[in-house]
Amino acid sequence: MGTYSVPELIRKQKPKGTMVKNINGYFYVYEYKSIKGNDGKRKTQMGNIIGSIKPGIGFVPNSSYLCDSEISTLEFGEYAVTIANSQHTLDLLRKCFNPEDALAIYAVSMIHFIQGFTYMKDIQSYYDMSYLSIKYPSLKLGYESLSSLYDSLGRRQGSVIKMEEKLVAACSRQVAIDGHVIGCVSGENDLAAKGYKFSKIGEPQINLLMAYDINTGIPLLSRIYEGASTDKVSVKDLTKQVELKNMLFVVDRGFHCAENLKLFSSDGNSYIIPLGKNITACKKAVISLEMTGRFMYQRGRKASVVEYKDEMIEGNRVITCRDLNESAAEQTNYLRHMGKGDKSYTQNGFDKLKDFMGLIVLQTSIMDKPPQEIYELYKKRWAIETFYNYFKNKADYGSLYQQDYYKTQGLAFIMLVSSLILREFEDAVKAAKGKSAQDCLLDARMVKADKRRGVWAVCNCRKKQVDLFELLNTKLAVEIEQYT
Repeated sequence: MGTYSVPELIRKQKPKGTMVKNINGYFYVYEYKSIKGNDGKRKTQMGNIIGSIKPGIGFVPNSSYLCDSEISTLEFGEYAVTIANSQHTLDLLRKCFNPEDALAIYAVSMIHFIQGFTYMKDIQSYYDMSYLSIKYPSLKLGYESLSSLYDSLGRRQGSVIKMEEKLVAACSRQVAIDGHVIGCVSGENDLAAKGYKFSKIGEPQINLLMAYDINTGIPLLSRIYEGASTDKVSVKDLTKQVELKNMLFVVDRGFHCAENLKLFSSDGNSYIIPLGKNITACKKAVISLEMTGRFMYQRGRKASVVEYKDEMIEGNRVITCRDLNESAAEQTNYLRHMGKGDKSYTQNGFDKLKDFMGLIVLQTSIMDKPPQEIYELYKKRWAIETFYNYFKNKADYGSLYQQDYYKTQGLAFIMLVSSLILREFEDAVKAAKGKSAQDCLLDARMVKADKRRGVWAVCNCRKKQVDLFELLNTKLAVEIEQYT
């Protein structure tokens, strides 16, 4: 036997379609293929090394060969229950985009919903490892494809606006608008700038601004603005994206300015906004805190008595409300700090602040509704704060590295669609009493799809998962959807 020859016993252990080389007594396995040369004759071309054959052990693949081999186990459960309970979102996308783009947007948004914020370069990997890859097998979600998709969503917004118009047309016409700060560490993004939260987050920011139906919890509009701009400036652009008529805008004090109040009360629109303590109307409202009426406010199982006074100040309706439960809680907290000896909490300070604890001053253009209804409408605005907690704490939209203006706007739309999936899924999981959407996703995650003898089958189904899938109207079966 020659120095470089390979024993027959070793050759028998190599995988099919490979060749073995003896290098210094070690047997390395390479890919190879037969190709036709310029002379018309066939010859063998050696490819990459994929492993080695060790006497007494056999073929040992290297890590790259394992990564390149076919995936035979997929993440099934969390994707299956989400697909089954987000079909309205997919239908809406298909009404506004061509079939291929609609499905790509849907799949990418679902990955964002399930995995949290995901960079474009990682989307393909999540797709390959999930049920999406066999449910929708023809999607191309590599970086270049997604880069083009995000760019089109930001640059060619006809279909985006069409979908937002449909959302607005179907809404309850009671809308909250609010902003969310996202750190952006890319120095090349035109939108990234030092904003008002720079000292807190320690990096430039971009500002996400969204409109949200306070009754259904459905997001309606989404756009990202330059980090140094304020919400009360950006809102003028957001409300120009689609026609907004006969709407009630419930907004926070950061949107207060004469121009916005005019905007919020034109075209049949109306508004409710809290007044900051430096606003003249607020100063006049709190000169006297003698309340003239009271009502009960109930949220869920909690109820409280709210005192109020209703008056016209500088031609505007101003309603001053004091929640007695909130007032008592704030006073208790202040006195607790005094009892601990905290220097910032003094008896003099308590005497000055106690009448303002639990107090809110609301200005509204609505003249025909009682104070209780105005107050209850404003309290619904807090739903958007909970909604933004999803982006901050669960979806991890804390800091981005996004360089391109148009792709950033494309991401804003992906965030909108992932929010639609969230809203639809949350409605569905109400059937699983006592469980949140996150609880259901975690339970469903245990269910995998395995490929055995060329056939995909669902496995790891305990009774807990079987019951959950039944509650969420989800089949425990692998289905493949083709599209053209």
